[in-house]
Amino acid sequence: MKKVISNFMLLTAIAAAFAGCAKSAKTGPNEASIRYFDAWKHVNYPNAETTPLGSVIIERTDGDASGTEVTNDGFAYVNYITSSLDGTIGSYTDENTARKLGTYVEGNYYGPKIMEITDGYIQRGVSELLIGMHTGGHVRAAIPGWLMTSELFDTKEEYESTSTDSDNFIYEFDIVDFTTDVIQWQIDSMGRYMSHHPEIFADMTVKDTVEGYKGMYYRRLADPVDTTAFPSDTTIYINYTGRLLNGQVFDTTVEKVAKDNGIYSSTKGYSPVKVKWAEEATSIELSGSSVITGFALTLWQMRPMEKGIGMFTSALGYGVSGSGSTIPTYSPLIFEIEIVEEPED
Repeated sequence: MKKVISNFMLLTAIAAAFAGCAKSAKTGPNEASIRYFDAWKHVNYPNAETTPLGSVIIERTDGDASGTEVTNDGFAYVNYITSSLDGTIGSYTDENTARKLGTYVEGNYYGPKIMEITDGYIQRGVSELLIGMHTGGHVRAAIPGWLMTSELFDTKEEYESTSTDSDNFIYEFDIVDFTTDVIQWQIDSMGRYMSHHPEIFADMTVKDTVEGYKGMYYRRLADPVDTTAFPSDTTIYINYTGRLLNGQVFDTTVEKVAKDNGIYSSTKGYSPVKVKWAEEATSIELSGSSVITGFALTLWQMRPMEKGIGMFTSALGYGVSGSGSTIPTYSPLIFEIEIVEEPED
């Protein structure tokens, strides 16, 4: 505690000194914040490089120059850790950090995530760090609060004079990949999944889409007892298991699968669920609720007592939002579905 207080007093003193020694007083809503951030840099990283917009580079390697370069018109696949200037970790993507903090939850997704790098969409301080880096690159930097905005200005001074309530943050990024076409990137990832699982997708490629739906695939695993399509007013029952491409199970109706994959909940009933058929795939309901398009299209390929597997891009799934802590943004999904008999009460 004494060290924290001493550092705070030192920063405060230095910030005051900066203000007193300035040839002309800075004006604007961030005057005190600018002095504090400058003092923090002087105390902790006096020789660190400063970006044109004012972030402090603590460490950086730009990655393999022959790799894909991050530009401001695409999607970066990154691991990251964010923290306050005193080192308190706020957000992160990796499992090791979660375990060290005691916040690890079995069944949650840990790993790289997609960030959209587009002018006016991402915080300006973050985009300034990432643009120009290559896959394999690493950067750790302190970003002042006035750069935690998506507004676009030309100079550091314009950002410093902009009103903001944002805190300063230290960001640490590792660039895993970058693409300007996030759907094709997912399709390529699904193609690799197919090639790694020939026991399921033998002789199947990313060209073998469900007709009319880019990035939608279906493979029959067990033949139906009848090839007649379901009437629109039919009620059927299914078991299903949902996975990410890394094999992680995020949902299932099968108790053993839930237990084997660390997502079992004693408050959830594990049994076949009711599906109400419809005149078109997008109107299919699961337990009285609508379903994501890819799930509905998987069912739409199936016939009585069939078992199959559907795989589809995020455009047919949870898109840019993902779903909770288990499905990250822009995630392709896999659903294994089996049509079964109505369960007995």
